[in-house]
Amino acid sequence: MWESFQNLLDYDKDEDLQRMYALLARIPEGLEPLRKKFEEHAKRAGLSAVSKLVGEDGSGADTLDPKAYVDALLEVHQKNSETVTRSFRGEAGFVASLDKACREFVNRNAATGTSTTKSPELLAKHADALLRKTNKMAEEEDLEGALNKVMVLFKYIDDKDVFQTYYTTKLSKRLIHGVSASDEAEASMISKLKEACGFEYTNKLQRMFTDMSLSKDLTDQFKERMQQNHDDMDITFSIMVLGTNFWPLNPPANDFVIPADILPTYERFQKYYQQKHSGRKLTWLWNYSKNELRTNYLNQKYILMTSSWQMAVLLQYNNNDTLSLDELVSATATSKDILKQVLAVLVKAKILINEEAEQYDLNPSFKSKKIRINLNTPIKAEQKAETTDVLKIVDEDRKYVIQATIVRIMKARKTMKNQQLIQEVISQITQRFTPKIADINKVHFLYAAIDHLLEKEYIERVEGTRDTFAYVA
Repeated sequence: MWESFQNLLDYDKDEDLQRMYALLARIPEGLEPLRKKFEEHAKRAGLSAVSKLVGEDGSGADTLDPKAYVDALLEVHQKNSETVTRSFRGEAGFVASLDKACREFVNRNAATGTSTTKSPELLAKHADALLRKTNKMAEEEDLEGALNKVMVLFKYIDDKDVFQTYYTTKLSKRLIHGVSASDEAEASMISKLKEACGFEYTNKLQRMFTDMSLSKDLTDQFKERMQQNHDDMDITFSIMVLGTNFWPLNPPANDFVIPADILPTYERFQKYYQQKHSGRKLTWLWNYSKNELRTNYLNQKYILMTSSWQMAVLLQYNNNDTLSLDELVSATATSKDILKQVLAVLVKAKILINEEAEQYDLNPSFKSKKIRINLNTPIKAEQKAETTDVLKIVDEDRKYVIQATIVRIMKARKTMKNQQLIQEVISQITQRFTPKIADINKVHFLYAAIDHLLEKEYIERVEGTRDTFAYVA
């Protein structure tokens, strides 16, 4: 009978499965072999679904569409979840078997390879696409349902801290560039994450919204002051002052020479902010700033939406019709590699003409069907940096999480043996990420945290022992 169970699953024979379940449920331990077979069945289905997307050798993993990946996993989960409900009456043992199978194929499949960060990354990217204005979901209910489905897979993710870091990075860009679908949808997603993982998990996300609100008030106050004191200010200017501890943003890697056209506004705000908040230091993130330039040299006026580096280049043409690459490097203090990528976008858009090697002319015959022209596309260096930055942040955060967990445990227990302490730490941190105990480096990660806390005198070795620690009050 148990052997025929697989055939019934393969061919979705719900009524036969119901009869088999009812019969074997009367026998002590009669359902256990079915649970194990069902777990293997669901796991195989999940792995197969991902293999179809990326190929058996995983060659399509790098170009995998996050939505296609998430949809494939959800389809397997939903199909098997319905089987549990219909055929096995939602019995807890079969629910646990499905959860175990899902945890396995969500975290380890043909798309992830040996990486533990691929699934959280793809799920965060899918959530980002859902929460953007460009998402074509017609109704709020549709979006809410899609976010609920994200949370179905989120439950199975081992490294929830990786998802958190990618999600925070994506949220920061949605807020900075003003491309969120709605504040309600953002708040709903944060609420779901908070319910799943607690206040600490979403604290930074909520502080980011607070910063945005405070920045809007600050911009309004600054504009009011400028209207009173500077009638000559003809630049429309808005500012976001964002807390370093809450936003995963890095200052520009390249120097940036502030163009003379915006220098007075920059200096006035710098002075205004220092008067308002003495002792605080502003780090200007030109790499995240957006600008709009109006053309005055053509019959038709256009609005060019640019990055700071594009703005710095284009403003040089207020006083020049043609400039060499070396002249632009000198004027903008930007490296040649970055500047060539910036110029390539402007040449492709036909705003600049590049007929001679390393010589760039302003195009006097520029025409476009659009009045507002978006030139602000990410350059390759920025796209590559995101993944590296995320993984670096995750590693740093894990060190602090482990140290804080050790201190919390030792404060409660007072004294504890080394092995017990490590097991207790692992038990607690698995809510955020899953340390791979087989990997010796992860164990060293824990020992390094213990050594660091010994140095800082948060804990000490009990005299006369080598493997027992005591909390230092």
